[in-house]
Amino acid sequence: MSLTLGIDGGASAAKWSLREPSGNFRDGVAQPIDGHIYRPSSQERLRQVLHEIKVAAGNEKVSAIYAGITGLGSESEEEATAIFASIFPDAKISTVLDIVLGYRSHLHFGEGIFLYSGTGSIAIHIDREDRVHRAGGWGYLLGDEGGGYWIGIQALRRVLSRMDQGVEIDNFDHKILEILNARTWDEIKSFVYSRDRSEIAALATKVVELANAGDASAGQILAEAGEHLGDLVLQLDQRINNSHLPVVLGGGISGAGEILVSRIEERIGRPANLSSLNMARRAAELALEL
Repeated sequence: MSLTLGIDGGASAAKWSLREPSGNFRDGVAQPIDGHIYRPSSQERLRQVLHEIKVAAGNEKVSAIYAGITGLGSESEEEATAIFASIFPDAKISTVLDIVLGYRSHLHFGEGIFLYSGTGSIAIHIDREDRVHRAGGWGYLLGDEGGGYWIGIQALRRVLSRMDQGVEIDNFDHKILEILNARTWDEIKSFVYSRDRSEIAALATKVVELANAGDASAGQILAEAGEHLGDLVLQLDQRINNSHLPVVLGGGISGAGEILVSRIEERIGRPANLSSLNMARRAAELALEL
């Protein structure tokens, strides 16, 4: 029996799916991978994840692979593909930027805008000539406003600002500090500067939870995130000279719900449709076309 493999490789986790000829899927989640193949650590993580998937496939052949990987560039695509081929030598392989996978999972070329908010943030349109137009996606050090890392940083800044003012901690502060297992600036600093960015981005989950429970501070952070994400769509509208294309919102932060979506829609003046697709499974289906 021959399998196809789909990978949705993000900065917080690598989700994968093996599609059987029957149409059934075997799903898994592994450690994060990225397209920074020039770093030995990134190469090693990619190899570890692929070996893990190969074990899950057992003795069954993987005939084709479609993988979306965060941070993948034209200069690293060839190297990433070579690593895939070293572990799955008989497979047809296509490696693309994760946001390209997101677009192809939801839209036909030229059809709309895919707005992504995961650890980072980006808006993308692929036209009918297969040309990629994008806004944002600069990375967590330069931008990615509205993404999970940015939301986590805003939460930490809010806590630190109140600590500097000598204000008694409230429920929001308490919940964030509880995750960090911290009470002082030194303990917060130790967490921030000793952890991977995915752990800071994970704070966004608590912000979403608090916002949905009615916490005003969490709601304000998500509202600001929505404005930043809406601005990405507006920038892309201007670039492609079309302000009427449908918008699909995907990524982990899309689960923030009405607070985030309503602010995006208010900003862009049209609906933003929430994605419910499993993109690793969709990638495994796209592998069938290779």
